[in-house]
Amino acid sequence: MTKEERCRKALEVRSKTMGCAQCVLCAFSDLLGWTDDQCAAVGSGFGGGIRYGGLCGTVSACVMILGVLYPHTMENGMEGKRRSAALTKELQRRFTAQFGKLDCRDLLAIPNLKGTEMAEKLGVDVHCNILIVSAVEILCDMLDELEKE
Repeated sequence: MTKEERCRKALEVRSKTMGCAQCVLCAFSDLLGWTDDQCAAVGSGFGGGIRYGGLCGTVSACVMILGVLYPHTMENGMEGKRRSAALTKELQRRFTAQFGKLDCRDLLAIPNLKGTEMAEKLGVDVHCNILIVSAVEILCDMLDELEKE
């Protein structure tokens, strides 16, 4: 699936009244090996910054996806833990470089939110949809880079 296809799928899921984390998870359901219903179930409690304005659900979903694809397990021990931490921090760095914030409450307060290139290309202009498409794009870019390693 291309980056644009993943972004479009996230928007399609959003149109079905799904939350931000659910949309991001569904955009990567093929890589996770989960159905869209499973993605929606796992992501169902993360909207609104876990319902208190905390960490944006799009970021939470990206971290979950990275955890499934590049896990820290008992088998890979400290090496897995270091890699998981590094990937999470890199995702946070990229998201913050784009938006300046990680928490839902803070992100919602940004006037005239500017999304990533794909968000602009797709003409996304609804606040949370900008965050959803941008998070999908950021994660796609990270995964592409990881595949090349």
